[in-house]
Amino acid sequence: MSNEIGINNLRDLGGKKTSENRTLKKGLFLRCAAPTEWNEQVKTQMAALNKPLIIDFRGVQEEKNNPSQIPKEFLSKRVHLPIEPKVTDLLRKLNEVDRSKKTEIDKIFQQAYRKYTIENIGTFEEFFNILFDNPDSTIMFHCTAGKDRTGFASALILSLFGVANKTIIDDYLLSNKTYKPTQKVKNEVQTIGIKQLLRVEEGWLNAGLDEFSERVGNIRDFCTKIINGENRLREYLDYCQDLGD
Repeated sequence: MSNEIGINNLRDLGGKKTSENRTLKKGLFLRCAAPTEWNEQVKTQMAALNKPLIIDFRGVQEEKNNPSQIPKEFLSKRVHLPIEPKVTDLLRKLNEVDRSKKTEIDKIFQQAYRKYTIENIGTFEEFFNILFDNPDSTIMFHCTAGKDRTGFASALILSLFGVANKTIIDDYLLSNKTYKPTQKVKNEVQTIGIKQLLRVEEGWLNAGLDEFSERVGNIRDFCTKIINGENRLREYLDYCQDLGD
């Protein structure tokens, strides 16, 4: 099977309508699962990119356990920005009675997304710093499955460009179709007994985004500080969009 599948859960954030009735350029921001396979399909995908810069959100141990397989010559740079996984730790605290209750499990996932924000404001500052410093690079960012931490980072990027909330949610929920868990992952999830680990839900993302707003305010203000002024942010936003109709 590994010969047929390329990089898992890979998609381009480009092509979406922004608040200015323009379109986010393609080939700038790619989201995906950890590229831990190296086969012909992956090689073809990577060869089509112009030496991307890869950002890895996996926790320290996660990354050590499954290093990325993409050879250096296919990259311009790889940056490890660890966001430690929260969901599994929180789920371990659930007792058997709670496990059958969807609302309890939803609360756990919402709490995990809030923790991604609370504990990683500095990480997201660094993430946007890399984006702003490398406007000519294809930025390819991932965690393990490319759905939770990656989904959250994608939502922040799209929010910065004023993409409609429904479009942001739709892109996030696409992981329910495009993420293909390996047999190993399926077995682990079965052992834990929480099938939601293979999915994403709108309420989880909203919890993380609410927390983000409460902590740092508006995404544009957050990024204005990082990039050092409104004019520079304006230039960056213009550069990343195609002209409207």
